[in-house]
Amino acid sequence: MTSSDADGPPVWLLDVDGVLNAVTASPDPTVWPEWRQGWATALSSSWPITWSPELVERITRLGAGGLADVRWLTTWEEAANASLAPLLGLPALPLAGRAGDLPGAGPHGYVSGRAVAQDRWWKLDVARRLLDPLPYRPVIWTDDDLVWEPDAREWAERRPSPTLLIAPATDTGLTPEHLRVVEEFCTRWAPRGAGGA
Repeated sequence: MTSSDADGPPVWLLDVDGVLNAVTASPDPTVWPEWRQGWATALSSSWPITWSPELVERITRLGAGGLADVRWLTTWEEAANASLAPLLGLPALPLAGRAGDLPGAGPHGYVSGRAVAQDRWWKLDVARRLLDPLPYRPVIWTDDDLVWEPDAREWAERRPSPTLLIAPATDTGLTPEHLRVVEEFCTRWAPRGAGGA
């Protein structure tokens, strides 16, 4: 890795639904011992949110400790900081990008999660725009839709730096095992001195 683009911690592209928000009315107590439920607002509608406080605490610790540069990559876009983060107890996080910022995007930037003009997954276009100029920066991407996106997996495999993709089950979101893998990845690839290492 070159020092110019590998100096920072791994960039973590963080989705909401199916990742932080377990999309279920009955969360599995064998996944996380404690779950909370509430409502957040996006696109002028209220949405049910089911999350694990421990999951949120561990993500916050990784970001605050300099072990990960956590960024939203979600259709929630600005609503992730405006409505969701306060509910979950997360700090405001940078937005990796918005669907509407992409060249040729339609009025809302996407239809069913895909960029209108290219028939490609808009999130992959955002990831490329953000990370292709930083080829040696390690990346974590957590999104339940990654399982359906072979182009994203191919992009990750071609990157010259370590790239960790996690596609959790939509009804559980990230699990303790996923977080263990993320924490080990961050500890291994963060700059020396980050997180007290």
